[in-house]
Amino acid sequence: MSLVDIVHNYIKQPYPLWEYDVNEVLVQQKWIDLRKHSISDLNDYSTARCIHNYTVPLGIRFPISCNLENETIYLETPSLDYLQHFYDKHGLYPYSEYEIETNAVLSKLKSAIAVFDLVKPAYTCIAKLVRSIQVLKQDDVEIDISYSHPKIPFSIFVSVCQDSSPLSSLRVAESILHEAMHLKLTLLENVVQLVKPNTGNLFFSPWRDEKRPAQGVLHGLFVFRAILDFFGELGNNPNSEIMTNHLNNRNEQIAHEINLLKDFHSCPDLTKDGATLTKNLLPLN
Repeated sequence: MSLVDIVHNYIKQPYPLWEYDVNEVLVQQKWIDLRKHSISDLNDYSTARCIHNYTVPLGIRFPISCNLENETIYLETPSLDYLQHFYDKHGLYPYSEYEIETNAVLSKLKSAIAVFDLVKPAYTCIAKLVRSIQVLKQDDVEIDISYSHPKIPFSIFVSVCQDSSPLSSLRVAESILHEAMHLKLTLLENVVQLVKPNTGNLFFSPWRDEKRPAQGVLHGLFVFRAILDFFGELGNNPNSEIMTNHLNNRNEQIAHEINLLKDFHSCPDLTKDGATLTKNLLPLN
């Protein structure tokens, strides 16, 4: 079966959204592309190398999690020599190595990744898609921020909380899943066009409370549907000690936002495949 056929099958039946088989082939295809730039395997990957070239030093990084396939998720310290322009361009303010140490960042990320132990397929998805995490400063400690970019297909940026409570670990886990699903949808878009390019049209986004291009709205729908489904699985886990009230509140909020897009499948900027995916994400079951 061709890669295009695999993606079409996933679009027609995309549940769970973190489904493993399509991740495997999408990631393999992307590694083929990266090898053309001399990034030969998982251990050679870094955010700076992906943006520049293989000759850039790997930099300082710390393992957060490693699965049985030796797929390691690393905490990267910022690479100011090579990424300062990227940080400035996208408004990113990463923790310094000193701030990483003094804020127990590595421990907080490990606790967030441990949340996915309660929903193993979601962890499998993240371990396949995410190689590097950099941590961002946020202006408001009550507002979590995160970021990813198509040019760095296996890197994400997230903030962490001040404390190390189970609720804080869940908040960071949501940010990690959020960005991992952005990475996945970008890989899907590399194979099948979901949105018509360069139309200039804008559509309402319930997450930004403003109008955005159709691609941004579709990404939001895909990401938050995955989070909603993950929280549903997490809430059903009898061993979960995560804050039940937080889960219920987030589920209610996300479901409301998604339902505001109940007619988005008719968006004129979606391709046939984009409309099919959207129909299968809506309405909520």
